[in-house]
Amino acid sequence: MARLNEWVLLRRDTLAFALAMIVSVALLLSNDNSQVRALRVWTLDGFGFLLDRLGTFKRLEHLEAENRALRRRNAELMLETARLYEAGLENERLRRMLAFKAESELSLVPAKVVGHQNNGLINAMLIGAGERDGVRKDQAVVTAEGLVGRVFAVGKHYATTQLLLDRNFRASAMVQRSRVNGIVRWQGGDHVVLGEVPRRSDVQVGDRVVTSGLSTIFPAGLEIGTVIRSADQENGMFMDIEVRPSVDFSKLEEVFVIQTRPTSLP
Repeated sequence: MARLNEWVLLRRDTLAFALAMIVSVALLLSNDNSQVRALRVWTLDGFGFLLDRLGTFKRLEHLEAENRALRRRNAELMLETARLYEAGLENERLRRMLAFKAESELSLVPAKVVGHQNNGLINAMLIGAGERDGVRKDQAVVTAEGLVGRVFAVGKHYATTQLLLDRNFRASAMVQRSRVNGIVRWQGGDHVVLGEVPRRSDVQVGDRVVTSGLSTIFPAGLEIGTVIRSADQENGMFMDIEVRPSVDFSKLEEVFVIQTRPTSLP
């Protein structure tokens, strides 16, 4: 009863106006002279027009509310689709990583990439694995596609990886087909160079370049990339071999840290 009284008090002006209109219409309907009939017709048309417009406004309000609900649902479905798509991509990456781990005789620590540092001088990334996971300085970092870099700073839960695409990175490597040896280094851009290769060595476009094993960090056989061009140095004994890395560094999300270093990969 208290709620009813409160509702009436809040709407007393509207109720009074509605009551006055009802009384007025009743008085008009009770009189039958010509002027009253004309006024009655005008009043009925006016009320009909007003009620029609009010009905239109209500329908528009209902449609607007329905559109808002549909837009919200579309946004939810879009987000759900994006989440499922990302989950599918992540599952595919993890399947490749697990297949690589199953095929490899290496002891591998999986880690997520949690940050990048690319300032032109230092190219590094932060990974979500550290001392508590068995990660140590100078361990190799890889993916199923090939060599990523090496660990050069370690915390309890995180570690920093120096990338293959860093000016200070070096690795002993060789052309897999012809066993020609050299040193891999980065000189800018998206490619690396296999340097210190004697002139007239047997190197062809399309040859695979892998780690040679002449290192205390990298086991032999880790794929580095593919030869795309070779150039003799003027008046020198060596030539530079341009290599496209096997790893797409712009899409790195998960990596492995190699804990043990056998002499070569199986």
